[in-house]
Amino acid sequence: MPDVELYFDPVCPFCWQTSKWLRQVQRLKGLDVGYRFISLRFLNEEIGYEDRGQTYAEAHRQGTRLLRVAAAVREATDDATVGRLYEAMGEVMWETAVPGVDGFDDILAHHAGGADIPALLERLGLDVAFAEAADDERHDALIRAETEQAKARAGDDVGTPILSFSPPDGPAFFGPVISDLPSDEDAVELYDAIVKVATWPGFAELKRSLRTLPDVQLMAKMRDDAA
Repeated sequence: MPDVELYFDPVCPFCWQTSKWLRQVQRLKGLDVGYRFISLRFLNEEIGYEDRGQTYAEAHRQGTRLLRVAAAVREATDDATVGRLYEAMGEVMWETAVPGVDGFDDILAHHAGGADIPALLERLGLDVAFAEAADDERHDALIRAETEQAKARAGDDVGTPILSFSPPDGPAFFGPVISDLPSDEDAVELYDAIVKVATWPGFAELKRSLRTLPDVQLMAKMRDDAA
């Protein structure tokens, strides 16, 4: 089993930022990182999208389509390739400037349009036929199972990202939610501190709602406007 598992949905910017930090720590500490699926679309089924709008729902649907492709890739290759695929997804979705994106509604509309999945696969040298999995609901059973697994480990009231340490029996939690990448030294110290807190049996939650936007290219103008 890996040292830590990251449950991800590609359409979550905070999950993407956490994954960049986790790869940073992986490089510095030699962590074995596993990648698991958690669908924001499936998480939101019970509360619905009536108050959030069709574009919000469609963006989450596109995230699940990408997870289906990742599930097909894992089935045919290995978990490390899923990690590479998620990294490529995030770079295209969050680290590419898009003209006219000035707010969250623009981002939702952009992601609701879907990603060029064959181009993502080709970029990694993977068979572009994996793109057909995007509309194959056969993979939903696995995605739902891993979404439920994440909730079983961290609790029902969670989102993305979720980190699970020493899986499957170690502690897991929603977060950390970070906006900016730390230095290499701070990245390792942050990881060690989180492991320390998470592995203390009495720890349950540490949270604040004040936050800045993730430091990703797609949100650069929004961050500048908010500064």
